[in-house]
Formats: sequence, C-alpha cells, structure tokens
Amino acid sequence: MRTRDGAGGFTLLELLLVLSIMALAAVLVMPSLGSGLGSWRLHAAVREVGTLAKFARNQSVARGQRLLLVLDRSRRLYWLDNEPPTLADPDAAGQQGIRLYTLPLGVRFGDATMGGARIEQDRVAFVFFPRGDSSGGEVRILDERGAGYRLVIDPLTGRADIWP
Repeated sequence: MRTRDGAGGFTLLELLLVLSIMALAAVLVMPSLGSGLGSWRLHAAVREVGTLAKFARNQSVARGQRLLLVLDRSRRLYWLDNEPPTLADPDAAGQQGIRLYTLPLGVRFGDATMGGARIEQDRVAFVFFPRGDSSGGEVRILDERGAGYRLVIDPLTGRADIWP
C-alpha cells in the first residue's frame, strides 16, 4: 500500500491480520505433525535395531566368534556384546568399551520370542554364530499407542527382517 508521500509499506492492521492467519494455520497443522513425529521415531528405531542385528551377524562371521544383540526391555536400551556376555550392568558400559543405544521417547520393546516360546525376562539376547546362523527369535518394537513392527531373526541364516 502506498501512502500520500509515496513511501511503500503495510499498515499495522494488515500485519496483524497476516500474523493471525499464520498463527491459525500453525495451530491447525501442529497436531498432525506431532503424530507424524512419533511415526518417524518408530521407523527410525526399527531401522536402527534391524541394522545393528545385521551388523552383529556380519561381525560374527568376520571375527569368527559369537556375538550377542542384547535388548533391555525395561530400560529401552540395546547393545552388542561378546558371548559369554561381558556387560552385566549397563551403567558400566562406558568403562568396558561397549556402546549403548537408547530407543527414542515413545518407543519401546514389546513381546519377544525365541524358538516359539515367549521370553518373560526384561533382558533378551539374540546370539549370532560364526557360520552365519543365529539363535533366532523375534521382538516387537512399539510406539506409545501399541502399533509397531516385528524384528524377526531367522535361526538358519541369521538374517534380520522387519515385518509390520
């Protein structure tokens, strides 16, 4: 808008109207972004755990030794360890040179099975052998609504797959 002296600009009323429209749009869009973030977190967590399982299998074959993928369901932690395990207390992981991974907020480990039997303990360990096979099993990785994916580790091939 032009004023009488020829200077261009916007009135305070026009600026307030535009800011109000932008605020209203943000309020309407934010809830859908919030649910999308939870979904992104879940997808990222599932990919990370699956990638670490594949890495454990490959490292077991390359090193010629057994490796464990350990999941601590109560603390939402997971890590790689030797067989037999060297890490009894996750609080001492740094001192033993073991890197802990944490699931993002709103994501947790659910039911786990091995050989068709449900595992009741909080800590679950999948073993990868030097020949490429594994103990096998599956664990559910869930969001806060209980929706999620299954990480399935094949006992014959040691292959880790993600299923809805």
